[in-house]
Amino acid sequence: MRKSLLLLLCAILLFAAGCTKKVVVIKSERPPSNKAVIVHPSKENTVASNNHLKQAKKFYYKGKYKQAKKHSEKAIEFNHSNWEAHYYLGLSMQGRRQYATAIEVLGVSLKYSPENHMVRSELHMAIGHSWEKLGDIRKASSEYALALEYNPANQEARDARKRLKIDKTMNKWGKKSKKKI
Repeated sequence: MRKSLLLLLCAILLFAAGCTKKVVVIKSERPPSNKAVIVHPSKENTVASNNHLKQAKKFYYKGKYKQAKKHSEKAIEFNHSNWEAHYYLGLSMQGRRQYATAIEVLGVSLKYSPENHMVRSELHMAIGHSWEKLGDIRKASSEYALALEYNPANQEARDARKRLKIDKTMNKWGKKSKKKI
């Protein structure tokens, strides 16, 4: 008898609680989607990654984009969180005129990059350059604006935005701009 009375009392309480007009909202915090989770590689992998990155930089500045791409990819194999390897891979892709791929790779670099305004400015500048080469002036302008937000003294981003404005004006007038990027 006691158990059935207790069970009946619990059922009444559950029913009464379910009939209230209160709404319970559960909020969960999501981690920022623009930052990637950094996995720390072993010391040997870090050293190997940095050695390949040095080679990638050397080839990139000599204009040998195929070799720079190869070494950047090797650096990423050893340390996927190496933002600078992704950056030079993206720049190498730009050098090879593979702008869509460069945007993807530079986006990954942005996710792994440090919270450094100068670095972020340069990354957005590079992404903007690829969008501009692909002909998407709106996205290019947006990236150049972000580059200036991170570093208002970024003269290259200022020049790019001016160039886009001039090109837009010239297109409205039905003329081609003579400036090349």
